[in-house]
Formats: sequence, C-alpha cells, structure tokens
Amino acid sequence: MRVERITREAHSQFILEQSSASFLQLPEWGDVKREWRAESLGIYSESDLIGVALILYRAIPKIGRSFAYIPEGPVLSPNISLDHALLTALQIYAKSAGAFLLRIGTPLPVREWSTEKIKDALASTEATSLNSIEPDRVDQGALKAISELQRAGWRNINTSDGFGEGQPNFLFQLTLVNKDRESLLAGFNQLWRRNIKKAEKEGVEVRRGTRAELDLFHLAYLETAKRDGFIPRPLHYFERMWDALNASREHLYLFLAQWQGEIIASSIAIQVGDHYWYSYGASTAFGREARGSNAVQWAMMSDALDRSCAIYDLRGITPTLDPNDPHVGLIQFKVGTGGYAREVIGEWEVVISPLLAKAFHLYLRLRK
Repeated sequence: MRVERITREAHSQFILEQSSASFLQLPEWGDVKREWRAESLGIYSESDLIGVALILYRAIPKIGRSFAYIPEGPVLSPNISLDHALLTALQIYAKSAGAFLLRIGTPLPVREWSTEKIKDALASTEATSLNSIEPDRVDQGALKAISELQRAGWRNINTSDGFGEGQPNFLFQLTLVNKDRESLLAGFNQLWRRNIKKAEKEGVEVRRGTRAELDLFHLAYLETAKRDGFIPRPLHYFERMWDALNASREHLYLFLAQWQGEIIASSIAIQVGDHYWYSYGASTAFGREARGSNAVQWAMMSDALDRSCAIYDLRGITPTLDPNDPHVGLIQFKVGTGGYAREVIGEWEVVISPLLAKAFHLYLRLRK
C-alpha cells in the first residue's frame, strides 16, 4: 500500500467511475479553498489505484509545517476497507509532506434511524438523543473501520452535538431509489405537503438561477445569517464555488423562489454521481407565509429525481431529541420529508509531531 501525488485528471476520472463521492473530495474543491494548499493523491495497492484523496494543507507561518486535512475522504473503490495499512500509508505520506497533524473525515455510515423511529422518540418523553434509541441499521464494516482507526492510534474528534471543527457526523438523507414525484410526496408528513401546496396556491415560482444571480441568493443569505446568528460567507466565496465546481462539469445549481416580484427563498445544490446535496439555503422574513423554503426544497428534490440521483442529502443535524434543545427544530423540520438520520464515522486525526499538534489544539481552543 502506498500514497503518491496524481494529476487532477486522474483524480477526477477515478471519482467519475464511482457511484458517489463527496463534493469536498473533487479536485476542484481545492480551487474553492484558496487559503489552503491542495494536492490530489492516489492510493495504490501494488499497481492498482484503489482510492483518491483531496488533501488540504494549512501552513503555520515561519515554521514550515502544516495541518493536513482530507475532508469527507478518502474516496475508495467498492470493497476497499479503511484498514491499518491504508491509514499508515496516508500518515507516512503526510509526514513526508511536512504535516504535523493529519485529519480525515470519512463519510462511512455507522448507524441509521428511520423517520418512524425518530417520530416515536420525539413523541415520547424518555429519549433525548438519537444515541439513546436503537438504530434500524448498524454497518459492521464501519465498526471495523473504527476499530482499525483506534488500533492505528487515531483519535476521534467528533463532538456530542454532531458539529465539531469540521464536517457534521450526523446527517439527514432521503432515498430517491425507485421513487417518482407522487411516491416521494406521499412520504412527506402532512405539514410538508400542506406547505408545498400553499406555495403553489400563492403563486410562488421556483427557477434555476445563473451565476449573475448569486447576489440575489446572497441578499437572502445575509438576512438569514442575521436572523439565525451565524457568520455569513462573502459573495465572492459563492462565486468562487460556482466557477470551480462548474468549470469542466456542472456540479452546482442555484435555485430562486420568487413571490410578488421578490426573491423570498433561495438555495444552492451540488451533485456528484448519484448523490445530491442541499448545500446552502436562505429565506427572507417577507413572504414567509408563502412557504418559499418548502417550494425550493421540492424543486431541488424534483431536480434530483430528474437526474436519477439515489440520495437527496439535507446535510447536518444534531442528534438531540430534547424538546427543550434549540437544535431539535432542525431534525423536526427534516424528518417531515420521510427520510432517515445517518451517523457517519466522521472526523479522526493522528498526531505526527506531538509538540506542534499540542500548540495547534491550544490555538483552536483559545480562538473559540
């Protein structure tokens, strides 16, 4: 097992041959994250290319050593496991590249909970977290990968609320396999169906947007950030995403919901293979009664169906089921689609230089 640099073309070709891969592992994602240095890596078993990784480096000034990060990767061929030999090969390469710490964020699914099980838990007063109820499915391969990570000396950095320093390790997804619009809509709860009908009755129109209309998305996004209390990204970040992810192949789509001449909701979707992500969403206070956000979601789901996607991904949730937790609204909203909650292996790291890694973690704690 060995890891070495490969061309962007070889990296892209490998991903195209897989049924699905995270958009964070596209070589083009390195063009989005300009504050990092990016490399395309190939993972080989003897002469066979069995995996690829987009690795990002963030250098420490004046020291010349870097924090290395493989977001939602590496991407491996079917039936290839995240085993000790592969993990060691990644660590050896990162050390040779001057990294003091290597982090990966593999999206291998560990546990899944159905809508029915989540609804029952939300209705009860006993369960306060997904972690406290029996899952519908446990993936033995993922459990074995966790065991291999532990055996190789890697540390789990996922947090209890599902949102750590990197990508979330609890997701909400909707299967589109063997679905059409009618059967998909039938799986929604009454509130979702009523809101979609309300948007249609109000005359909300959802259309695909152009790059020049990213500013319309961004105005709604800024309002959303102020209302929900998060720090927004600048417009040029989304323009860079558009340019990078749509340069050689269209991966990113913009949706705009218009009502009474105003944009009342907007979203950005990303597709790689048969996986379709709801990536960013925004809505305005004006027109909230017209249910533009539900209309946009329905338009994206319909688009994913038209593209023969297998998974519609609503991205991160927290595992809380506590009615007093402000985050519970997130899973309540998403469970209305009839999908499932999924826990993935998430983010793990291995120390290459203990002194620099300790200083780096101290910096992260002080920054919060």
